[in-house]
Amino acid sequence: MSHGTNQNETFQLFHKPSKSKMKVLTLVFIWIAIWNVIYQYLHSAHLLHFEIGSLSLGVENWAFFAAVTLFFMQEELSYKDRFWHTLCGGTVGLLLAGGVVATVGALMKQGLDHATAASIPLVIVVAALILLHPCIPLFFNNVGFIYLIVAFVKSDVMLENLPSYILSLALGSIILNLGCSFVINQYTKLLQKKTAKK
Repeated sequence: MSHGTNQNETFQLFHKPSKSKMKVLTLVFIWIAIWNVIYQYLHSAHLLHFEIGSLSLGVENWAFFAAVTLFFMQEELSYKDRFWHTLCGGTVGLLLAGGVVATVGALMKQGLDHATAASIPLVIVVAALILLHPCIPLFFNNVGFIYLIVAFVKSDVMLENLPSYILSLALGSIILNLGCSFVINQYTKLLQKKTAKK
């Protein structure tokens, strides 16, 4: 959840960022672009699907790449906190989406119409995401909200794809977010060394 903007800030249509910030963003862009290309080639070669026992897992593009988008939207947090908020919040959002789908099915079997069966778990889940955010922001946050909403795009296969969504979120967080954090930290250390020499 956003903590709001500074009331003293004035609206500006154009901002002039510092050179160091643009260099950092360029490094981040290169890292993400490289993984976009890698993902496309792996996907084309059918190397992003795994069979683990009876479990069939595939790396879902949206769940994989949404992780890095949401990682950078949380500017008020440190990179370490962003990583955990993205991973934990996204996982909770996906689990809540799976819970909603399962509950809707169970309630409809009890004779409820679809609208009523869907409304009950949705109200509970939205209440949890909004009201528990101040108490447990690591697990109940905007990332969870986004993953919850997008997971409903194909609600008919939500439960079937839930393990793949969680795997994709975890891989996106580890490969993209930890990778970006590492690149940024290394660049920052390099700048500090140059400054110290001067």
